[in-house]
Amino acid sequence: MKTRILLLLVMCFIMSAPSYAEEVPAIVTQGLDAYKASTYTEAFRVWLKGSPLDADKTTAMNLLGAFTQIESAYGKFTGYDILRIVALSRSTIRVYVEIRYEKGPLFAFFECYNSPKGWIIPTVRFHMEADKLLPDDFFRKR
Repeated sequence: MKTRILLLLVMCFIMSAPSYAEEVPAIVTQGLDAYKASTYTEAFRVWLKGSPLDADKTTAMNLLGAFTQIESAYGKFTGYDILRIVALSRSTIRVYVEIRYEKGPLFAFFECYNSPKGWIIPTVRFHMEADKLLPDDFFRKR
């Protein structure tokens, strides 16, 4: 009897816990697709639209400059893989991505916020070394 009550309480708790979306916001993939079809400039136009970074021209120029250097070293963009989606809250999702180039990968995360006007990306980070950007559990033996 006690086991049934405990099981019932656990089930009620699980069912009442908030459910967080674990789907990639379209703004991330739309930017990656724009990159594939055109240039990184088009990707950033998509990614920064409506975000706090959109108005920050210095940050935008720094990001664009970094991508000039990345393409110079790594070659042409060839594709991407979504590595992981982490729901941080009801309104914030972090999407980890591997961006593939001819000569190697670039690792990124997009912090996506579901604003009243839709998904925006207030934070984006990139690094050529996976261990500098990805969570530690990516590197544990499975």
